[in-house]
Order: sequence, then C-alpha cells, then structure tokens
Amino acid sequence: MRRVFAIAFKDLRSTYRNIPALAMMLAAPLALSALLGFAFGGSSGYSVAATKVAVVNLDTAPAQGSQTPAAGAAIVDILQSPDLKDLLTVSEKASAQAARTSVDDGEDVVAVIIPEDLSSAIFGIDAAAPQTAAVELYQNPTQGIGDAIVQSVVGQSLLAFNGARAAAVAAQGVATANGDADGAGTAAQKAAAAFVHRSEGSSRTLAVASRAPDLRGGRAAKQVGITGLVLAGMMIFFMFFGASNVARTILTEERDGTLPRLFTTPATRSSILGGKFTSTFLTVLVQAVIIIVCGRLFFGIDWGALDAVALLILVAAAVAASLGLFVISLVRTPAQAGAIGAGVYLVLALLGGNFTGTAQSGTTYATVQRFTPNGWLLVGWNEILRGGGIGDIVRALLIPLAFAVVFFAVAVWRFRKRFA
Repeated sequence: MRRVFAIAFKDLRSTYRNIPALAMMLAAPLALSALLGFAFGGSSGYSVAATKVAVVNLDTAPAQGSQTPAAGAAIVDILQSPDLKDLLTVSEKASAQAARTSVDDGEDVVAVIIPEDLSSAIFGIDAAAPQTAAVELYQNPTQGIGDAIVQSVVGQSLLAFNGARAAAVAAQGVATANGDADGAGTAAQKAAAAFVHRSEGSSRTLAVASRAPDLRGGRAAKQVGITGLVLAGMMIFFMFFGASNVARTILTEERDGTLPRLFTTPATRSSILGGKFTSTFLTVLVQAVIIIVCGRLFFGIDWGALDAVALLILVAAAVAASLGLFVISLVRTPAQAGAIGAGVYLVLALLGGNFTGTAQSGTTYATVQRFTPNGWLLVGWNEILRGGGIGDIVRALLIPLAFAVVFFAVAVWRFRKRFA
C-alpha cells in the first residue's frame, strides 16, 4: 500500500504543476457554465424578456341589458393579468393601424387586433349574428418566442369563448324544447355568461401552467438555475479529460523508459497500476470538489443534500478514473491517447447529455442516455439539484459504479497482458 501511495503522490505532484492541464480541468468548465448560464437566465433558470404587446380592442359590448360580457375586454384583461406580467408587457393602442405601426417600428413585438364583431359572433344566437370572427395577430417574424407566447394566451382565451357559444346554443335549445321560446335568448345569455366567468380563471391558469410547482413524490421540486444544470454536465465531461491526462503518464513513462525500470523494482504490477488508478481518482476527485465549491461561491448554486452530493462525486471520480485507464489500455502512444480519448469522451458526452444540462428528456434520447455512465450520473445530479436525496439516486449511483468496475477490470487485464 505504501508503494501505491508513493506512485500516486508522484503523479499528483506532476499533475498539479502542469498549469495548462489545470486550466482545462478547472477554469474551462467554470467559464463555459458561466457563459451559458448568464446567456440563458443565470441562477433564476431559463428566462426570456417580457414580450411587448400592442392591443387594439375594437369589440363592441353586447346589447344594453345583456348578461354576457364583452369578449374583447375579457381578452384584454387576460393579457394584462398579473399572472402574465413577467411574460407580457401590454399597451393599448387607439387603432389597428397604430398597433401595426408600433410593430413595424420595433416598439412592440406583436399587435393583437380584436375585431368589432367578436362578441356578436360568440354570443349572438340569432340568424343575423356573424358566424365567425378572427382576432388578428400582427407579428414581428424575427421574434418567435414572443409570438408563440401571445398566440398561446389568445388561443386559450378564444377556446373558452367557443365553449361559451356552445353553452349558449345548448341553453337556447333546451329553453325552446321546453316551450319557453321567449326566454330562450335570456337562457342562452345566462349560460354564456356563466361559462365565461368560469373559464376566465382557467384560461389564465393554462397560460402560466409552466410556472406551477413540479411535484416529485409529494414534495415541491426546487427551482434550478441553468448555470447549475450546465455546470453538472461540464464537470463530468472535464473530469474525463482530467483523468485522461493523469492516466496518460503510463504511456509517457513507457516511452521514456522509466516504466520498464519501475517493473524491475520490488513494486508489483498490481501496486503500480493501483498507484496510477489512485492518482487518477484523487486528481478528478479534487477537481470535482473545487468545481462544486466554486459553483456555490461564485454562482450561488444550491447543489442539494451534502451526503448525496458526496456520493455522486465519489462515483463520478471512480467512473472517470477507470474510463481513463481503459482508454489508455487500448492505445500505444500519447498522441493516440489524445486523439482517441478525445473522440471517446466527446461521443459519450453527446450521448449522455453533458452539453444539454441534466437529463430530463422523455424522448428516445433519454433512453440513449441510460446506456452511458455519464448519462446516469446526470440523472442523479438532476434529482438532487431539484431536492432529491440518496433514496432518489440509488440507480444513478449503482449503474455508473458497475460501469467503473468493468472499465477497471478490462484495463487491468490488458495492462497485465501488455507488461507481462
């Protein structure tokens, strides 16, 4: 064991004197995560600027004494709802031309033009009432996100009004069938009004459904910033490269002739390989701890339960160290190690989702992620970042650990054959 730690200490001392390697191991993941995090919302999560909306309400109210509300005014109220203030900034315009001009001049992103016959089309149940009415959205084609938000809100509002029209027609039919032809219109108006009043709240709720808590096992998930999600992926990715830099010393010493001389000493081959694995493991372990601490201090990332974080870091270090030795066992020169290793780590990162934050997809890609050790590690980080504990990440610990055991076993087998 003393020889194992002596070899590990020698490699560690060499690694931490290599400034370019340290920059890639520590500075690169922090810098990339900071840039991506600040670009997409920082510690508050994904965010977009509030969309500027110009509204023109040309809709006329129903006849005096009617119990139905004006549909145009209801849509304006929904757009100006406090629930949507972080998504929409609404200003009312005097005319449709003024609203379109504000979009053309870049003052607003979308103009919502409500026609004058909207209420008549929705609540009118006689033959003279218009059958259709269209709310015009005059959009800036370069602002796709803002357009989509406004379309969703207006579309859901109109769905509620279509329900009101259906309720009015049904109420009219029931009144007529009961022989109350004179009261059919009043019954229809009451039904439409009741439907609209019930639907206004649900329209707002649907428009901001993404803001509702994500319940996980009966508890509300934490709000997670994009910086923490990205940094978890970048940390694992650069741990692979950090492990590769240390494991590559096997090839460097073989080329320089120091490794064959080391085999002539009383140190066994198992001790030498154990020392190489220990130095690689400790290097990436320290790397991960530094990144975690810097993420907390510089970006305010709440990584979650300390025990779960510690276990994930230990397993990630084991995976990175064993994978580094496995890749080195497949090549003959440091140049091959750099080229082939970079390709292996890049493919694993693409398949495992290191460049897209933590694994949350429900598509085929999520299935592909589960075939990689780093994909399972990201599943674990996703759980604890959102408030999970050790019980939530058992599989995310055991499966990558199984990968690590297989990588290490194959590496030891190949090195023993190679240096027999």
